[in-house]
Amino acid sequence: MLQLLKKHKVIKFTHSDSRLVNNGVATPIQRVRCRAMYEGLRFAVPIEELGMKLVNRLRNNNTPYIALHLRYEKDMLAFTGCSHNLTKEEAIELKRMRYQVKHWKVKEIDSKSRRLRGSCPMTPREVAVFLEALGYPLDTKIYIAAGTIYGKDEMKPLQKNHKRRASTFKSHQNQLAALDYIIAVESDVFIYSYDGHMAKAARGHRAFEGFRKTISPDKQRFVRLIDQLDNGLISWDEFSLRVKSIHENKIGGPHLRKIHRHPKWEESFYANPYPGCICERRETMMM
Repeated sequence: MLQLLKKHKVIKFTHSDSRLVNNGVATPIQRVRCRAMYEGLRFAVPIEELGMKLVNRLRNNNTPYIALHLRYEKDMLAFTGCSHNLTKEEAIELKRMRYQVKHWKVKEIDSKSRRLRGSCPMTPREVAVFLEALGYPLDTKIYIAAGTIYGKDEMKPLQKNHKRRASTFKSHQNQLAALDYIIAVESDVFIYSYDGHMAKAARGHRAFEGFRKTISPDKQRFVRLIDQLDNGLISWDEFSLRVKSIHENKIGGPHLRKIHRHPKWEESFYANPYPGCICERRETMMM
């Protein structure tokens, strides 16, 4: 191993992205992880330059922008078994795809109960209503980091003011993901519709950079509220008030990483590197 490291300078360990322990590690080791993730991470020069160019364009005339990581692609919906607001034919197509992918172990999924548990990606319409309920104006500038959105007319609620990915690297998904990451980390507000690897990485990086505003939707409570709104059980004003109240403390502020007896249920170090590599002071927490 040492000879390989001397020869190549860098060694890549495969299949280790989510398998490193989150807690119980010496502070110096945690700090090395943070240095590697947030200071050592570098993209190719053309990608970094284009990323910052897009950030500057989005901030034209000193206007802030939201970066939305929208997971509503066909494979994501098939894997999670979520078909809310989709047609019967689309739901059948997703189920067929799920059975065709052998390494997806769970085949039979109750979409309705999964959504009510908060385990489904938010639909584009739910995201649009969520932002409006939080008080963001309809002309808010939004950069959407997403693949091809599944479902007929699903993007209509977000189409008016969003900015889609740059086309320069459209045939190179890894480069597009790097652009999305740069724009998400640099955004004035970051929101994600599903808590996957990309969302966790951007959340952790933004925390490391000084707890930049990151809104974490409480999907379990939100979907019940929007269902009540759609069924005429609550008014828009009451709906908006309750959404704001639920998310008052879900905006990326400092909080200790949640620890659980089972690693599967504890908070990821990559999503929240505090404690570990964020210093705590008596009055404030700072880098």
